[in-house]
Amino acid sequence: MLDTKMPPPMFRQKLELLILSGNERILNRAKHIVSRYFLTFQHMDFSDLSKGATLDLMRAQLILLSQEDQESLQDFAVRVDQVLHAFPRSRLVTVMAPSLSRENLEGTANTRITPLSQAEYFQTMKFEYLCLQRCRAQYFDIKISDLFPMTTLSFPVFIRQPLNQRYVAVTHSNSVLSDDRYQRVSAADGVFILQKDSERYSQYIASYYDTSGKGMRMRARAQFLALYQASLQLNEILLFDFKSSSQESFVAAYESLQSAGEELLKTFEGQEDLWDLFRESLSGDFYRLWRAPWIAAYAALISKRSGQGNPRVALMSGLLTDVGLLDVEESLVRRYLLGDGGKQGDSSELPQSFGYHPVLSLNRCLGKGVPISEAIKAAMVCTHERFDGKGFPNQVPADKVPVEAQIVMFAEKIDQAVLTTMQETGVGFRFLKEKVWERESQKTDAFSSDFLAAIADSLI
Repeated sequence: MLDTKMPPPMFRQKLELLILSGNERILNRAKHIVSRYFLTFQHMDFSDLSKGATLDLMRAQLILLSQEDQESLQDFAVRVDQVLHAFPRSRLVTVMAPSLSRENLEGTANTRITPLSQAEYFQTMKFEYLCLQRCRAQYFDIKISDLFPMTTLSFPVFIRQPLNQRYVAVTHSNSVLSDDRYQRVSAADGVFILQKDSERYSQYIASYYDTSGKGMRMRARAQFLALYQASLQLNEILLFDFKSSSQESFVAAYESLQSAGEELLKTFEGQEDLWDLFRESLSGDFYRLWRAPWIAAYAALISKRSGQGNPRVALMSGLLTDVGLLDVEESLVRRYLLGDGGKQGDSSELPQSFGYHPVLSLNRCLGKGVPISEAIKAAMVCTHERFDGKGFPNQVPADKVPVEAQIVMFAEKIDQAVLTTMQETGVGFRFLKEKVWERESQKTDAFSSDFLAAIADSLI
């Protein structure tokens, strides 16, 4: 059974969220998320910063600051600058006054600032996403057995201290992992790498593991981690970046995601069973909110193994089509992802406004000049269209829906079952996939019988 909801550690002393806003609504919203995920936090008046920040406050990973209703942009920009100087290692989320949008804030070229509008802060999951990404998803866990003594590591390796949960580097970049250090690190409860080093880690695994059996599974997991990190990098631009990045950086982020996808697709050439490997690759609160890499990997695997559609189109459309989820009303997204407030997992039972999120995703890509192909565009906007023509947002006739979009929709149903049915019942993953197929074959409204027959063997 997949444990994606991690229990709070008994002693966690690092400060995750520092709230500098005195606005009661802002504060209540932040505390709601704090209580949901047991974030460590402190609240203080902005005026108290003049007294100087303590060492504990200096370690705050994320800081929340809001613009006062009658505060001018110039005055708010001055306060933002003060926070940036007082907390040189912290990231900052700013909430704009009701009459303004985040585009109005001067100085957002600083990559440590993420401005949100009032609607984004109160009505979407963007602040929740940012809290978890900045505070709980900076590291990927690996096994010490992934590494070899006396090899040079191009990335630092960390362990986590049991009491205060802080990460401590045990090797640094371009250093040799001595046999003695390898033995000592082996005794730790877990070994970690920085999320941003996942591509280097993947290259290391490719250098030391072969392309069959356990070696291929190791490669696949490492490449999935690199894909996940690349998808987060592109998300950062699509969702939150308005001023700091050039057109070239948008293209570079997309090409990096494509490159990571190509490496992952190479692992599908063999016959190793990779389904469980992807499902178990990451765990934790954040990974319940950003599921696109799993959906994309499942879709590409189905496409490759069944011979239906183009695996590259299935992979990239699966990665991009859910970006717009974070623009949708929070209650709908929570219901869809987690089953909050009603039956989950079936987008056909949600309001039509939910179904527009693929269009919102496409518009974000086009607005940033991301060079997606026509085939990916067509698949992205059809991932909720159905065989009976009653899907959304456009009720596209069945013969006009790209097969890659159908595959992504089926992969999404598998992923939903992992988040819900598997956690509730503990059913095995292979049986779960087969049950999803059986359920859809009995309904025949979302998928045709020919399509289901064509992908059946790929699910085994």
